[in-house]
Amino acid sequence: RARYFDDFGDSRPNGGHEGNDILGDWRAPVVAAEDGRIEYWTTSSRAGCMLYLRGASGTTYLYIHLNNDLTRKRDNRGRCELGTAYAVKDGAGVLAGEQIAYNGDSGDAEGPYHLHFAVHPGGGGAVSPFAYLNAASRHLFPSRPGSRFSLGLRGVVVAAGNGRLELKVD
Repeated sequence: RARYFDDFGDSRPNGGHEGNDILGDWRAPVVAAEDGRIEYWTTSSRAGCMLYLRGASGTTYLYIHLNNDLTRKRDNRGRCELGTAYAVKDGAGVLAGEQIAYNGDSGDAEGPYHLHFAVHPGGGGAVSPFAYLNAASRHLFPSRPGSRFSLGLRGVVVAAGNGRLELKVD
């Protein structure tokens, strides 16, 4: 579950907002927008725990305010490290939809847990991520394509055939 709106360009104390904030639960999965390579960035007091996704298309994505809490009490006792802020190693190659991090409120984002998501096509200036977010696939859960899983659903079979199963899920 996540909520977002187009707040790109909104006034902030340090200038215009160069991304969209995606509000979600503490430690909610944060996933790769496209195939690419992860680069940790952990030295910003404003951004807190963050990373870059260097997309295969040449687009750079910024994931800012990742988790730094060890408990739901916003203790700020965690570090910007694998297992607390990040779900993959620095330098890892990732696929679109794969979990790469955990939602949080690090840096100057104390308040509602959210991810500041920024998009820089061709490594250039920021553009509004709103159209990217609206066009994104909605996954039931984050996973690496080709990985095995078990899934339990309750509902009614609507149609089946040709390698497809359509369900109306309760």
